[in-house]
Amino acid sequence: MSEISYSFIGLLGLFLLTAVLRLIELSISKRNDSLRSTESNIKKPKEVFFFLFIILHVSFLIFTPLEVYLLNRDFYIYLGISMIILYLVCLLVRFHVLSILGKNWNTKVIYNPSDELSITTSGIYKFIRHPNYLVVILELTALSLFHSAYFSFIIFSVLNFILLFFRIRFEENELFQNSKYSNHFLDKKRFIPGLF
Repeated sequence: MSEISYSFIGLLGLFLLTAVLRLIELSISKRNDSLRSTESNIKKPKEVFFFLFIILHVSFLIFTPLEVYLLNRDFYIYLGISMIILYLVCLLVRFHVLSILGKNWNTKVIYNPSDELSITTSGIYKFIRHPNYLVVILELTALSLFHSAYFSFIIFSVLNFILLFFRIRFEENELFQNSKYSNHFLDKKRFIPGLF
């Protein structure tokens, strides 16, 4: 890019907003961890590879704008607008998830195998197991394709898929120890109701 375009400034704004929201989420996660630590029978299994998620998301926020700038990626108005809409939908779903999970929401796997009240089955959780992970997948798509960062889209989507493949299995192995979680989510799909 010989000069900074308005679309690239918009991209930087989106990434700055996303970075701020990630920091807020980490703060909420830490607060919720503290609130739940007083519960009896609370479980916090050790997640050896959690740091890889942090590396992935920080790298994405750095390398995607760099790809757009250094490789002079074009901005296509219809693609950009559709990705903005997708991003806004992701924000709404994320806010919904944070709201209905309350203190049970966390970036780490923290659960109580004997407390049925700690399991949320309302809202979007009536239909799928992992709306929060779905939001992450769609946000990576929206943010990378907003300004045609195809390399970032492919590379980080693949890496995210690999990490989620193991994280979801680890998380479900723990959560299915709670009878309410098991009864409600056994026949629910992970991301798309009735399909996947």
